[in-house]
Amino acid sequence: MSAQIVLHHYLDKFQTLANTLTDISFDNLSFLVEKEPIYNMKGQKIFKSYCDKEGREAIRISYNRIVGDYEFNGTTYENIFLGLQKTIHFLDWAGEIAYSKKKQFYNFDLQPVFSGDGTETIIGFSSRKQRQVLKNERYSADEYLQSMNPLIYKALYQNYKSEYEIYLITGISDSLVNAINVETNESILDFLDKEVYGFEPMTVKDFIILNLQ
Repeated sequence: MSAQIVLHHYLDKFQTLANTLTDISFDNLSFLVEKEPIYNMKGQKIFKSYCDKEGREAIRISYNRIVGDYEFNGTTYENIFLGLQKTIHFLDWAGEIAYSKKKQFYNFDLQPVFSGDGTETIIGFSSRKQRQVLKNERYSADEYLQSMNPLIYKALYQNYKSEYEIYLITGISDSLVNAINVETNESILDFLDKEVYGFEPMTVKDFIILNLQ
């Protein structure tokens, strides 16, 4: 016999007229506690949960970036950030996902981004919402680095302040990555080559570059 779905248990217990096949506003269910969303080091929102008063997870909402092919004027462009997909997972009493329900796909209204050299060369695609998402992620990642790895953050600002601020504002990391790659100062190189605690054998240099967009 499969374990009972946690949400079903509390809906029955409190005689709440709802079911998991319809869109429920979980914020209105007083028997659940909303948890702070979880973000990764890159500032991307991964999931958030709703738990019962004892801390048992009942609902997990995952947030996924949809990346794929995008066709424009007869040409297919690969690895384009197309939009966002939210999925609601309903957990059972054993802590397993009983079933999941995908919400509507949020599709960005993508427009071409040109190289700016006077030609029609397309270097990517962007939309207002996509830019907003990416900017929020950059500053969220910046806050994470500042709070969780203050020494790395301090070194980044001391040695690459202008390049890093350009990246935060524009999302273009070329100048920052290039500055790190051509570094010649021995003390800075020694620091960049140190392993990051908890992420061994990843070095500080790899850690910084990995978390760029």
